[in-house]
Amino acid sequence: MVLDRGPTPLYYQLKTILESKIHSQEFKENDRLPTELELCKEFNVSRVTVRHALSEMMKAGLIYRDRGKGTFITEGAELKKPVLKGSIEDLIGAAKGTRIKILSYKEIPLPKNLSKMPRLNKTGSVFQLELVRSIPKGPMGYSLIYFPSSLGKTIRLDELKETTEIITFVEESLKTQAHRANQTIDVGVADKLIAKYLSVRPETPTLIIQRAYYSREGALMFVAKTHFRPDRFKYEIELTRT
Repeated sequence: MVLDRGPTPLYYQLKTILESKIHSQEFKENDRLPTELELCKEFNVSRVTVRHALSEMMKAGLIYRDRGKGTFITEGAELKKPVLKGSIEDLIGAAKGTRIKILSYKEIPLPKNLSKMPRLNKTGSVFQLELVRSIPKGPMGYSLIYFPSSLGKTIRLDELKETTEIITFVEESLKTQAHRANQTIDVGVADKLIAKYLSVRPETPTLIIQRAYYSREGALMFVAKTHFRPDRFKYEIELTRT
């Protein structure tokens, strides 16, 4: 396929074509993309153009790289959804003034809800950190945080303090900053365990937020899933026209 040599940048044309293949499910989630060289030959463009297109797709969370294996389609990438942008600094700032209480830390088999994330599914196990985050009024969130084995086995519980913010702790451990986070928001109800730690009745509605954090190179750093008490946590988004 030959791209139009008109005013629209070649990388943008290539990005648009690849995105349409994802949304039409010609490329399905966790499928491996053609290599850079294969894309160069197919679209008669330079490797610089291909890398620019893939970089933009990675920033949008549509694809990810698994070092030594290739580039793959992100789970759920085929869903057309609004892109709401914030910053990692916003997430860190939102945790200021809260306290955490560690409930458990252990190596477990990879949970089913994370099984479609190949970057976690290399060893068949992850390290799970269970904690409760509180504000002065009391508990606000119950979290399960999952670390790849390579990081998880190096963490000691005595390193985690009441004021520890997990994002900055992981950044310091890996000596790299979180570049982006993919977030999903859902609703659920508290089972007996979650109700106990959030000090609510079982079946109380909760706001469920799951975030997967990635380095600039696209490597998965950790995944955090939190059930929030709706009376102690509000999620506000400001939307403006561009």
